[in-house]
Amino acid sequence: HRTRAQSGTALAGGTASMTPAARFAVYCISLIAALILQLLALPDAIAAGRPIWVVMMLAYWTLAAPRIPHVLFAFIAGLIMDVMLNTPLGQHAVAMVVAVYAVDRLRPLFNMFPAWQATLVLVPVWGVYEFLLFWIDGLTHHLADPMMRWLPVATTTVAWPILWLLLGGG
Repeated sequence: HRTRAQSGTALAGGTASMTPAARFAVYCISLIAALILQLLALPDAIAAGRPIWVVMMLAYWTLAAPRIPHVLFAFIAGLIMDVMLNTPLGQHAVAMVVAVYAVDRLRPLFNMFPAWQATLVLVPVWGVYEFLLFWIDGLTHHLADPMMRWLPVATTTVAWPILWLLLGGG
């Protein structure tokens, strides 16, 4: 098996030829789309399994365009989600900042593996994000079903390779 680094494909395969201004525009549009997908009303039967769209998009761009200040955008997107979801202010912001920082630190490791193994490298990031939300919910006495809290980790793990391919990650 050849890794992405060995096969010559860049992390930002679909955006490598873009100018910095065009890449930033695509970045902003994709984050807005992820926020919309995250906030979209779904039937109760499938709402608990919604992938973590915003964190997934931030993870993609952290890997694909390392010069953008992702931690800042993670904090802003988290605050927007806190306001829109009526959660304690800073809950999603803190969890997103930690997740994006972890992805940034994992970038060298991510390059070493083929896509399916790289997906598994990100599972702990999704888990830490959900754990922080669960922990803050507990601290603030917001009840959440513990078993349903972990379902987005599974759906995000399944959705990640699809997002990666759609955005041109290789």
